Amino acid sequence: MRILQAVGISSAWAIGAGSVADVYSVEERGKPLSLYFAGSFTGPMFGPVVAGYLVERWDWPSVFWLLFVIGCLLLLMVVFLMEETYRDEGRWNKAENVVKKDEPINPLASLSLLRHPFVLISATATGLAFGGMFAVENMLPPLYTHTYGMSPGLIGLSFFSPGLGEIVGSILCGYFSHYFLHRAIAKRGYPLPEDRLFILLWPAAFILNPLAFFLWGWPVQLNWSSWVSIIMFGVETFAMVFIFNPALAYLVDAVPGRGASVTAAANLVRMIWSCVLSLIANPMTNAVGPGWVTFLFGIMNFAWAFLLLYVKVRGPMMRPEKP
Repeated sequence: MRILQAVGISSAWAIGAGSVADVYSVEERGKPLSLYFAGSFTGPMFGPVVAGYLVERWDWPSVFWLLFVIGCLLLLMVVFLMEETYRDEGRWNKAENVVKKDEPINPLASLSLLRHPFVLISATATGLAFGGMFAVENMLPPLYTHTYGMSPGLIGLSFFSPGLGEIVGSILCGYFSHYFLHRAIAKRGYPLPEDRLFILLWPAAFILNPLAFFLWGWPVQLNWSSWVSIIMFGVETFAMVFIFNPALAYLVDAVPGRGASVTAAANLVRMIWSCVLSLIANPMTNAVGPGWVTFLFGIMNFAWAFLLLYVKVRGPMMRPEKP
């Protein structure tokens, strides 16, 4: 049932960014994309809080009943309120990117985009940042229960920190993405997809993200105050957004006319990393402690940031004319 649930939610993850690309031109889509991502990150802020107290009051099945009701409401909204956003590509992007009407539909075509290094590197950057965060979310409940004696309700409240980091990060990221893109247009006369990988991404990728991973696991392992790790989790998600949002926005711009396809390909890579890191996180925590586990996550993110920087510098030469 969890697999079926994931299949259902994957449509929103893949099509959402493509829909934003349909509605907004390259010069204007930075802020809408960040608002879309902020909406996606709102759930991790409020969901654990509500779920924690539902579990305390009515046990764990109550969480799934609530999700069932929300899912039914969302289905009705999608069917009756959501409009089609498919647009005339000739007005927005190069005419050669228009998909011919007689072309057969290939559900696996998006995976072929991963053969391009700039797509794979960017997708993996989002996967390591998001997957590390996802793994910490799985590590957190048992560690906070055993180390700090927190109840499910208090554990849920602790998720306000990462949720706030994600939402604030998304809003600021959208503003800066818009600002730096238009600054580049003013200097160069036209935009490049690499302009999405703006200057504030690099302090997040090389400093804040790995450092926050280090300072989440070790304080828990050393039994420091829970506030240290709670605050650091918020810092980590804030930094994650400054990697996640620009990298995905870059891919949408770098593969014109195939925003949904390249997002789907990036989602596959990201979710594979989320699965792998979540699977190893708790067994490794039991073996060596959370400090070394999050140290590994931080080192992986730090090392991959150099490849993302390579895409920033060499991206125009790496991108084929027709992906």
